[in-house]
Amino acid sequence: MFDAMHTPDNVLIVGGSSEIGVEIAKALAKRGSTKFVLAGRSFETMQRAANEISSANPAGATSVSVIYFDVLAENAVSELITSTTAELSTIDMTIFAIGTLGDQAQLETDLKAAQEILEANFSKLAPAIQGIANVMVTQGFGHIVVLSSVAGVRVRRSNYFYGSAKAGLDGFAMALNDAVIKEGVNVTVVRPGFVRTKMTAHLPAAPLSTTAAAVAKATLAATDKQRNSVYVPTAIGVVVNIYRLLPRFIARKVPF
Repeated sequence: MFDAMHTPDNVLIVGGSSEIGVEIAKALAKRGSTKFVLAGRSFETMQRAANEISSANPAGATSVSVIYFDVLAENAVSELITSTTAELSTIDMTIFAIGTLGDQAQLETDLKAAQEILEANFSKLAPAIQGIANVMVTQGFGHIVVLSSVAGVRVRRSNYFYGSAKAGLDGFAMALNDAVIKEGVNVTVVRPGFVRTKMTAHLPAAPLSTTAAAVAKATLAATDKQRNSVYVPTAIGVVVNIYRLLPRFIARKVPF
């Protein structure tokens, strides 16, 4: 359940080693969330994250469990739901923080890798989000956070596999919110710009870049108000929406 400040008791982080997901979990632990499940592929990394989350609660009342989840695996969705409901009495909030960037030049020739990028970022992730939404509809409440990207607002030449997957995910999550909001379930889509994390460490920082901690803070500010979308930082939303409206022959010349 949620308290008066919309802080959930039970939280699922899908992408349990994601820096953004862990920062959100730490912030929730500080606010009083008491039970977390981290779902991902690397038990070692998730266990380190679990220790960070546990120590974030000054009252020391936080419990963190770790379960295996590979979005590309067969039966991944049913196993995620089964494992999570075995750990949590209710799924109050779920953070979907799965994403893989890939290398655009490689993806244009390595079609198997291209398929995996599309599956991990959208086509196999969307059913997992729907599955959790179904659980929340049944229990009558819940809040889902989907980490999207400004790359999906208008897909660019420089990363069109990643961007098109995020565009699909973004549209799916926004429409899902319309589908479940009357059932007591909210969906918040978070659209960060360039986030300085391990995933982007090999890339030069872009203008208006941000941090995982800043994304976490903005995300919780949005969920507290039950907003259905948020850009991080706010200014990147202005920039990307202007870019979205440019004629294609002009947008093609913009150097990013």
